[in-house]
Amino acid sequence: MINEEKNNVLEENQYKRIPKTDKFGIYMGLDDLGRTSMFVKLSKKPVLDNSGKYLIYEYNKREDGLWALTVSIAEQRYIGVFNKLVFDLVDIILESSTSTVAERIFMKRFIEWKTLFEHLVTSTLDFNKIVGLAGELHFLSEFMFKYYGVNNSLNSWCGPHGADKDFSINNTWFEVKTKSMNKDIIHLNSKSQLVSKDIGYLTVIPYEKTSPLNSKSTNLLKLYKKITASIHSQQIQAEFDKKLVDLGFIPDEKYDKINLEFHKLVFYEINEEFPQVFSTEFDKAIINITYDLFLPEVKQFRVEL
Repeated sequence: MINEEKNNVLEENQYKRIPKTDKFGIYMGLDDLGRTSMFVKLSKKPVLDNSGKYLIYEYNKREDGLWALTVSIAEQRYIGVFNKLVFDLVDIILESSTSTVAERIFMKRFIEWKTLFEHLVTSTLDFNKIVGLAGELHFLSEFMFKYYGVNNSLNSWCGPHGADKDFSINNTWFEVKTKSMNKDIIHLNSKSQLVSKDIGYLTVIPYEKTSPLNSKSTNLLKLYKKITASIHSQQIQAEFDKKLVDLGFIPDEKYDKINLEFHKLVFYEINEEFPQVFSTEFDKAIINITYDLFLPEVKQFRVEL
């Protein structure tokens, strides 16, 4: 059982209170074994199943009568999912009227999240999503970092948040599409994907499946590690991991299996003359438009960047 003095040291030295959690404190830090962890104080003994494969729970009665609950991740590669969990819990209690209400809402949501956490860390992206995400990470590391720097590039990556364009920066934008080497068609998910008052660029990345023995090959896990090695800010890393979680990606060796060779980036300038799907008088009736673009017919818009 943790005594009061140790609890105070725990809170002050190992954990930091997350802003805006005044009514019900949620703390982030490292547990005694150095694992990323969340810490809360509860008025009642928590009713939880035993620790699982992915989340580890520990709770102890404090000298002040409260219960200290720590929730740690079993492996650091789950950090993106864990951050998503914690900040979802923070959001859900913000409007609580009292600490008692906040605690009740917190525990209800946390129990729901245990199942979702396991689902997120065990799910696997399908091939098309792997290729699409790998293309965006390749574009980040090979183009964006070079011209805009690491932090600005990662902050400009807004596609994971549901934006129409994958990257938006300095009054321009980039929409990234990967395509097989032997195909001349790319798919647009909405009529607004290539529409903007600012000139932007459709970026096409041709790829082919290859062997891991190919010196030019890469894969999703390699790209993740390469980008992570370039990040020197904890906050930027946390935001990067959260974006990947929103896309369904958790770093795992299973993503070493699909190896790709990316070829030269091809840029198309999207200006007022580029073929567009225009609005019609039936806008209110037609709520979604997707279409395919035949690249040989827009070759006059190719530019070098």
